[in-house]
Formats: sequence, C-alpha cells, structure tokens
Amino acid sequence: MPERSPEAGSRRPVPSPRAARGVLARLRHRFADSEVIDAEAAQRAARSAGFDSVADIGDRMKVQLVGYISSQVIQPRTAAPAVEADLFDGTGTITLIWLGRDRISGIGPGTKLIVKGFAANRGHHRVMYNPRYEILGRAGEDPDATDADQEDA
Repeated sequence: MPERSPEAGSRRPVPSPRAARGVLARLRHRFADSEVIDAEAAQRAARSAGFDSVADIGDRMKVQLVGYISSQVIQPRTAAPAVEADLFDGTGTITLIWLGRDRISGIGPGTKLIVKGFAANRGHHRVMYNPRYEILGRAGEDPDATDADQEDA
C-alpha cells in the first residue's frame, strides 16, 4: 500500500497555538497537585491586588508581599533573640527575620500576612529583616466571616 504524503492525507484542522496552550493548561490542572493550583491562585490574587511577588525580588528592593507562613524556626534560649519564619506567596519563599524578639503572638505556620520592607539576598536565599506586618488570618479561615457566622457553624 503506498504511503500518503502529508498533503494528500486527511484534512483534519490543525489547532492554533493558542488553542493548544488552552488544552495543555486544562490537562495540567487535571493532573496537577492541589497545592500547585492553590499557589497559582494565590499568586494571581496577590498580583491583581498590587502586591509584589517573591520570584521578582532583586537585591535591596523595597517590597510589599502577601502570603502564608510555611515554617518557623524556634531559636534556643542561648542564641540571640530572633523570630525567623518563611513566607510563601505562590511564586517562592522569603525568610522573614525579626531581630531582638523571641516570639510574635499570632505568627506561626499557616498564618496569612502582609509584609512590607526591604528584601535582600543572603547567599542564595531571599531575606527581609524586621518587616512591618499585618496578620490577615490563618489558612482556611474566611476573613469576611463575622462572629455571628461562626457561632452558627
């Protein structure tokens, strides 16, 4: 049986590159880990609200970030007092360091924060010393819920 040339073959329409990207994005979301999708949603929400992203931070930049505390370091009593926590914003992680404090009430893993300050690079890690912060809540909490709504639950 003779082979057909591509021109003589079936006349199926070739999807446009834009349509192909849409199909790939849907497939990626179908098989992606839910944490990846949550991170992408957090990143989109932060950018639309005007916040900077950790991935775009250069050395010695003034930034305003929003994200969740993913981990916190507990310093031994013999060390200089400092609170150290990693903030994840959906694009990357930055280490927040408050010098001269041994704890900050309300800040722990899962806390959602807005932080403002100067970011720097320490080795290959992004850090921010003594940032101003605003606690927005904890992961999974509805920030718009009222006390009456929570009593009914």
